[in-house]
Amino acid sequence: MFSQTSPVAAATSLGSATERLNAVPLIGGQIAAALEVLALLPAAHRQDPQSQAAVLQAYARDAGFADDALAGAALHARVTALAKWTAAHDPLRQSDPEAIVEAAAQHPLVEGEAGIGFEAPAFQEMILFIEELPW
Repeated sequence: MFSQTSPVAAATSLGSATERLNAVPLIGGQIAAALEVLALLPAAHRQDPQSQAAVLQAYARDAGFADDALAGAALHARVTALAKWTAAHDPLRQSDPEAIVEAAAQHPLVEGEAGIGFEAPAFQEMILFIEELPW
């Protein structure tokens, strides 16, 4: 039997895609692990979004996320946003890698002209804040 709820109403009741991705709690270690998993992809598949999504969903499943599909998508969105931000704002990789990874786990994703990403000035501020923490 088909649902009587329209697809638009159903999607709205679940929130936007960005809201759902932001709702997945992540820590820096999980972003770092996701980056390591992606680095293990064969070179021919490293830039393929479908290959990236598949290995990140497998990582999410192995890591014990309750909703591995959503967690895999959240990891994929965050590492992609991080790659976009790095290419545009830190191409020489001068920022503290640990601060960047922690910021990528915590900073909210936003929808922009280039798709889902991080709002650049606020993301940079978060990185600088994390770099200054005394831990």
